[in-house]
Amino acid sequence: MNKHTILYKTLARALSIKRPHNTTGTQEFNAWLMQHIFDLTGIKPLVDGTGNIHVDARKGEHNRTLFVAHVDTVHKVTGPNKIRKTHTTWHAHADAPLGADDGAGCAMLMHLLCSNVPGYYIFTQGEEVGGIGASALADKKADLLSQFDRAIAFDRRGIDSVITHQGWGRCCSDAFADALCDALSADETLMYSPDDTGVYTDTAEFVDIIPECTNISVGYYSEHTSKESLDILHLQALAARCILIDWDSLPTDRDPTVRESKWDMYGAYKSLQESTSVNTYNDAYNDYMYRSGYWGTATDEDDDEETEELRDALYDAEVGNRNYLIELMCEAVYPEDPATARRLIDVSAITEELIEEAFGLLRTYNAHTVLNAIFESVMVEA
Repeated sequence: MNKHTILYKTLARALSIKRPHNTTGTQEFNAWLMQHIFDLTGIKPLVDGTGNIHVDARKGEHNRTLFVAHVDTVHKVTGPNKIRKTHTTWHAHADAPLGADDGAGCAMLMHLLCSNVPGYYIFTQGEEVGGIGASALADKKADLLSQFDRAIAFDRRGIDSVITHQGWGRCCSDAFADALCDALSADETLMYSPDDTGVYTDTAEFVDIIPECTNISVGYYSEHTSKESLDILHLQALAARCILIDWDSLPTDRDPTVRESKWDMYGAYKSLQESTSVNTYNDAYNDYMYRSGYWGTATDEDDDEETEELRDALYDAEVGNRNYLIELMCEAVYPEDPATARRLIDVSAITEELIEEAFGLLRTYNAHTVLNAIFESVMVEA
């Protein structure tokens, strides 16, 4: 990677600093971003009451794209961050995460800004501790957010995902996701596809206001751990491709006032129910998951310590102690960051009926499958 580009400079600066929310690490990086944005674009960034950095690089009312990345990391302390670099991959040091989540996203936003890609840019605060900056935008800046047809976060692991669902359900339309994947993969250097396995990033806070909200893979892996790495070649290729996309020509198809759950019985599973012998929502849901390959069936090898742990947790939940079950759920659905999964759980939804159903599923499916099913049933729709 060329060391003189803003992509490299931003990435190197971000990853050299541990950036827990609201610490000297984030403050130092925020100041660096603001100074370089002004020096390189002539645009003076604005800071809102939550600390989010706003850069309005729109050239007309037809520019209705919002680009988002968060400045904070999961580090527990601030200070210098050690990284190892090769020509293809940057690695975390042995004792701390790399910080490519979301230093890579911040570098992408700076690259787009300095390449004169029109749009509105926000560097958010506190994503790793509950989406503080993004939720404040949704609460206090709805008029601003309503000016956009699409919100693009660069904050996803891997090299091929355009996220269509986060948390409770759909965040962008299939038409939008397909068009964006086609644009990203146009020269066949990159191969993106729609991905419905998103959990949470800042754009999840905007789904009730902005029609098309997504999250794009930027090449990091094993985020939140000391094994975190970043595929530099992918980030470079993505950066080169993104400045060629006409973002405002992407379709707007989703109605933000309509909530569509990932497991909507009256969508994909209704036709399944009508064409099979199953006659309840749960039967249709379970049958679909099994047929699609999303769930695996239980085997003798699966009936092991994990299964016994889940049985114990279910017995505890029956007598009112749900903590063990919640812990197992969070570790199953999001092992890199159980705390994020915990914020999506409605504890009151863990009822006697749900526990009884889980015992029944455990006779057919492995522990990991059952935990994912329970989690889907207790997610907060907010």
